[in-house]
Amino acid sequence: MKLIYVVKKEDLNMTYKQILQKRLFFSSTLMSRLKAHGQIRFIPPIYSVHQYPQENAVIEVDLIFSKSNIVPVEGSIDILYEDNFFLFVNKPSGLPSHPSKGHYFDTIANYVEYYLNSKNLTSHIINRLDKDTSGIVVFAKNSYFHSIVSYEFEKRRVDKTYIAIVHGILTKKSGLIEKPIKRSDDGIKREIHQDGSFAFTYYEVIDTFENFSVLKLKPITGRTHQLRVHLSSIGHPIVGDCIYGKEKTQNTPLLLHAYSIRFNFKLISNKAYDITSPLPHYFHEFAGRHLEF
Repeated sequence: MKLIYVVKKEDLNMTYKQILQKRLFFSSTLMSRLKAHGQIRFIPPIYSVHQYPQENAVIEVDLIFSKSNIVPVEGSIDILYEDNFFLFVNKPSGLPSHPSKGHYFDTIANYVEYYLNSKNLTSHIINRLDKDTSGIVVFAKNSYFHSIVSYEFEKRRVDKTYIAIVHGILTKKSGLIEKPIKRSDDGIKREIHQDGSFAFTYYEVIDTFENFSVLKLKPITGRTHQLRVHLSSIGHPIVGDCIYGKEKTQNTPLLLHAYSIRFNFKLISNKAYDITSPLPHYFHEFAGRHLEF
């Protein structure tokens, strides 16, 4: 795949390097990588990226440098949406997002890599969910697209919504949980601690039944296990959470689902993604009725 950018009149007060950074959203690392592999060229030729261009000069980038270290493994994937840039899949509970110790070949990333390899593409995972959390996982089809959207995640410009069923009835119908989170001494769990990294979670009660509440959650930050730790810390652990809450109720999976994700793709003006993943059947079964919101 080739990316071609024609210098416009409004670009003439910028150097080539600034155009690459501000118009094409290249990081310094990506620029160096492209130059080292001879995959970026300028027409007419230039001697330095610090020089100023002329109008209608062309920047041409070969994007077939993307590689992935994920082993492709044939497996089932539930595709929510796909285009030339991204693949949105619905990850089931119990399936890891990405290879790690003990799970090198049985993750959604392995299965997506196999699927994209069949199209001569490679996968680059953008967001990861806990093994027991279900819902949307986003893959870029190129490391360049990955870097653009990953930056949006880092700057908290991505709108993510989760649905959870928790123990108990919350007294406030909505609120913001502001508690710092740090890694516990065992290296696996997280805990609320004054020396931790700041973390913010917005919640809204959208339904209740028996002694349970259905919540819409928006993590403003993205700490590991943030939603599970925050909800447990206010006395309302997520149903099915054996780490931060009570023992599993009625043998149900963790009732936490990455429901929707929204972001703009800056490379293409007005290109916006708004993807939703339906609640798994066991949410409705646990509630004893169809949940709507």
